[in-house]
Amino acid sequence: MQIQPTAAQLKLLEPLISRPRLAPYLAVTASPQAAMELYLWNVRVSAAFAEVIALTEIILRNAMAEQLAGAYGHAWYAQAELFDDRTISGFRGTWRNINMPTDPRTGKPEAKTLRTVPAGKLVAESTFGCWVNLLDKGGTRGDGPYRQNVDYDSTLWRKALHKAFPNSGGKRTTVFTTASHVRSLRNRAAHHEPLISGVPLPGQTDRRGHGRRLTLPAAHAEVLRLVEYIDKDVAAWLGQNSRVPQLLSTRP
Repeated sequence: MQIQPTAAQLKLLEPLISRPRLAPYLAVTASPQAAMELYLWNVRVSAAFAEVIALTEIILRNAMAEQLAGAYGHAWYAQAELFDDRTISGFRGTWRNINMPTDPRTGKPEAKTLRTVPAGKLVAESTFGCWVNLLDKGGTRGDGPYRQNVDYDSTLWRKALHKAFPNSGGKRTTVFTTASHVRSLRNRAAHHEPLISGVPLPGQTDRRGHGRRLTLPAAHAEVLRLVEYIDKDVAAWLGQNSRVPQLLSTRP
């Protein structure tokens, strides 16, 4: 469904959306009505991006989980020696938030163990950020005298994850950069933030020291590129069926 309010309805919506939220749109338009029209276009574009990102996220995590299970066993996520503290914290949070079914004998939730929680459950409920972090170079684990570096290049990537991305050229940094861009887009769209000036890339600056941004066509291309690293045919199909290009051409 495409929202196409009348001028009167736009006027009713404006105070409900709030002026602070409309400020970026008011700054680039000539009237409150034009700002509301641009805001609603942003809503539609965000929804279209969410469609392709939803499929991309599932494709990504399943491809990665399959290779990690092949290399380290079905409970690969329970092998703390593989991961840095950031990843461990992510999986710990996922584990904590998993709801167990009620045991009919006791009326209480079943015990949460590696035997009772299917691997697929943890894979499905882990955040997109957690999967992207597995493609990073790795950080540290432990504190004080127990602190040690964790190198994902020599473990996760070389032993398992490179197989999940047969069309990437084999470089972890290539996949990580693309996945990070998709994460930035995903988070911005999911939190209903403005996309009208592109997608800010946290921690990245240009030669003049300004924050780097991806244009929306470039951001869309990055989503498709991430899928292409895994399966070229699926990426082509996704690109042909994405609503994003058409919506970008109709910006008010």
